Amino acid sequence: MMYLAQAAQAGSGGLLSPIVWVFGEIMKWIYNGLSAVGIENLGLCIILFTLISKLIIFPLTIKQQRSMKINQVAQPEMMKIQKKYRGKRDQASMMKQQEEMQKVYDKYGTSPTGGCATTLIQFPIIMALYYVVRNLESYIPDIPKSAYEFILGINIQNTPGFKLSIYLIIPILSALFQYLSARTSMADMDSDNPAAGMSKNMMLMMPIMSLFMCITLPVGIGIYWTASAVFQWVQQILINNYYNHTNMQKIIEKSREKAAKKKAKKKGPSMYEKMMGAASGSTPSESSQDNTISSIAKKKVTKNVEYNTESQGGIASKANIVKNRMDKGGK
Repeated sequence: MMYLAQAAQAGSGGLLSPIVWVFGEIMKWIYNGLSAVGIENLGLCIILFTLISKLIIFPLTIKQQRSMKINQVAQPEMMKIQKKYRGKRDQASMMKQQEEMQKVYDKYGTSPTGGCATTLIQFPIIMALYYVVRNLESYIPDIPKSAYEFILGINIQNTPGFKLSIYLIIPILSALFQYLSARTSMADMDSDNPAAGMSKNMMLMMPIMSLFMCITLPVGIGIYWTASAVFQWVQQILINNYYNHTNMQKIIEKSREKAAKKKAKKKGPSMYEKMMGAASGSTPSESSQDNTISSIAKKKVTKNVEYNTESQGGIASKANIVKNRMDKGGK
């Protein structure tokens, strides 16, 4: 409970309080290590912290990149399915399309959500680091004022703002390396791939978002974001080089085996299947999906076709009642 109290005293962080405390301790450990060799620079501490965080999530990054590369191989088959069902918006066709796409994902041992974790994990890191940078004195006592100066007199606790100054170096570098990272990540992507258009938009949006974020937040956050983009860019170059000189078929085989073992162990539908089930209003199991699609198709064909003149409450039966009464009145 002591670390929660310390995190609360340091600026809370709400649900992120435990992460804030851990990051504060890591920053203190890095600072003390550098200070022991005569280097007192909190900006450099943040860069080393970024490197450590990248190494921690590196297995997730590899998994994300592997999923992206396999999805690129599977994309031609996905495009055929999308073309086959283009313009069909009825529930039976949409469910059949989802089923066929899921079979392709199973064939390659991947999923459309395979690369989300690494992206999502960045946001709590940034938020927690924000609280640490804002209250460094709570974690590292007796910090000299000179330690807050990164380079060229840039104080890591100041915010660049929308004004011309030396502080704009950090936002500009952040935007530049975000662009290079995004461009490198889509270097091998086929231009006919529908995902290529989205990637191009991201290649433009990410630098703009980085520029805005680093202008409006303390320099310490900008240093983290810029260093993260630099490491990501270098990492992407190495990963691309690896996949350009490796046998993708072997990677797909291993991915398929892992996916099959994982599917055998788990209970219930996957995240993708739940999402597709929610989109279609149901969550059919794999064994009953064909029957469900057939029944929906039959209902679609027979809907509003059968009218039993003997059934109570039907339109035809009510018409007969009115007719009989009119005949009796006429008599």
